[in-house]
Amino acid sequence: MDHHTKIALISFICLIICFTGYTAAQVETETPIADYIFETIEVPGVDFLEVTASNDFGDYAGNTRLPDAEKTVGFTLIDGLFTTYDFPGAQNTYFYALGNSGQAAGHYKDSNGLYHGVVLENGELQQYDFPGAAQTFIYGLSDETGALSGNIVDEAGVTRAFSGDLIITFPGAVTTYGDFVNAAGAVVGSYVDADGMPHGFIRNPDGSFTTIDLPEMPNLEFLFVNTITDVGVIGFRAKAVNDILRSYILLPDGTLYEMRFPGSITTVVRNVNQDGSIIGYYDLPDGRRHGFIGRSNGEGFGNIFSVHLSKGLNMLSVPLKPTAQMTARSLALKTGATTVITLDAANQAFLAWTPNAPDDGFPIEGAKGYIVNLPKGRDVVFTGTGWTHQTQIAAAPSTNPNQMWAFVVSGHLKGLQHFNGYSVQVRNLRTNTVMTSQVRDNYFAAATANLNYRSVVAIGDTMELIVTDTNGNIVSEKFNFTVNAADLEKAVLSVALDSIGTPRQSRLLQNYPNPFNPETWIPYHLAEAGAVSLSIYDTTGNLIRTLPLGYQSAGFYQNREHAAYWNGRNALGESVASGVYFYQLTTPSFQQTRRMLILK
Repeated sequence: MDHHTKIALISFICLIICFTGYTAAQVETETPIADYIFETIEVPGVDFLEVTASNDFGDYAGNTRLPDAEKTVGFTLIDGLFTTYDFPGAQNTYFYALGNSGQAAGHYKDSNGLYHGVVLENGELQQYDFPGAAQTFIYGLSDETGALSGNIVDEAGVTRAFSGDLIITFPGAVTTYGDFVNAAGAVVGSYVDADGMPHGFIRNPDGSFTTIDLPEMPNLEFLFVNTITDVGVIGFRAKAVNDILRSYILLPDGTLYEMRFPGSITTVVRNVNQDGSIIGYYDLPDGRRHGFIGRSNGEGFGNIFSVHLSKGLNMLSVPLKPTAQMTARSLALKTGATTVITLDAANQAFLAWTPNAPDDGFPIEGAKGYIVNLPKGRDVVFTGTGWTHQTQIAAAPSTNPNQMWAFVVSGHLKGLQHFNGYSVQVRNLRTNTVMTSQVRDNYFAAATANLNYRSVVAIGDTMELIVTDTNGNIVSEKFNFTVNAADLEKAVLSVALDSIGTPRQSRLLQNYPNPFNPETWIPYHLAEAGAVSLSIYDTTGNLIRTLPLGYQSAGFYQNREHAAYWNGRNALGESVASGVYFYQLTTPSFQQTRRMLILK
């Protein structure tokens, strides 16, 4: 792999600002060139590499040309692996966004010349059309919410910006273009006013707008705002009549820098990372196009902090308060974790979140430790202000790579019914450790951890799962799953539980207690509804008593409230003698007999 294709991640912490504090940008007549150290991003054999997006882990996405140079396709460069993507039947395919999960997004041009959004997920391209739009252009993807952003064109040909399901029109604008949304929900883009003049804008989280202008360039052909960091650093590009395209970085204090790759004809900045580094592409006089990353000294980009997380389990605290409330999901996306675990101090139980959860999980707080599991070691950037009224604790992780000291069993309850409020109990049959989880949206995540970093699970362990309803009644078979090496790598055993509430087959279970005196409970499962009775016999085959249980629905009759009850008396109400007895469950389609013992 060419050394330029593997760009190491630099991690810092940025200061959070209030976006409503912006004023319209006024630019100095002589715009200074930023002092950056540039490095080319190259792929061997590729002469056209238009890098348009990056994530927190040093991966890239963008556009390239096929060998015949007549068609543009999207690409990703993840862990040094260069992969191209071409939407079926498209004239061209473009990528402009890349998330920490490896999800890329952009748009494609169809055979009729219309544009549609396109999202790359799990290696597959999926079309995305904004509801009601004639054309969709995607330029941004939020790690925090998964929201797409960009612009849309309606049937009348009017262009407006969008972010998530929000349509954005700058007041009084003829045309509004959208591009990127940051963690706080600030959206950047551009608009054309009634006089045909281009401007940039920020739509602040409170819904207000801020204009970005270049007053010393009154003859602008265009001005496009491409990106905004969590700290509020803005990247944009503009072109005046009879001038080259130029790219700029605007700091929150109003300082403006022009960005120019040495020796290039044009330099396009597409993304500004949280540590102040920038990515984009530049053109050489010979017509070749290359990607680049530019690194700064970090000044003007806020408070920055970096922490290295090792492969496997790490104990981590979030050192600064981010712009927007961080959740288990956003922490996992920021770190690349396969799971996030926290201690519920009030209940002295561990809570877990995994990427297949239906929600964002628990909030991330200051002065609190979180367990994260990483598939590979990496540096991670955090941004924010100091936590208020909370004692700061070290951000450095604590790990023990030789022990699997935390583990999660997670999955879904399958079926049309919603099982919210149900509980899943997980028992490690080797260690007899029990962990539980409440079910929400049919999802559960049960966690265990040893904060002394001692192992809690090993390859070959059997995890026994059982589901109970909101009243504590058992409503499932016992599920058994074996832990393998891949599960330990993720620190997560992922499972699916079916037949909840309806047994796979009817069964008569062992009574409890057994031996007993004088009463006992007899559990059973019914796979079909029907009339049910329980008969009790002595060892000579004489019928001692029949318990008519009536018509019963299919289900699990195991708890004392639902199991059959016998008080140890015969049909005449007399106590029976000590000894062995047999009990037989009968339904229209099932019959089974077991034995029990009375000891007096």
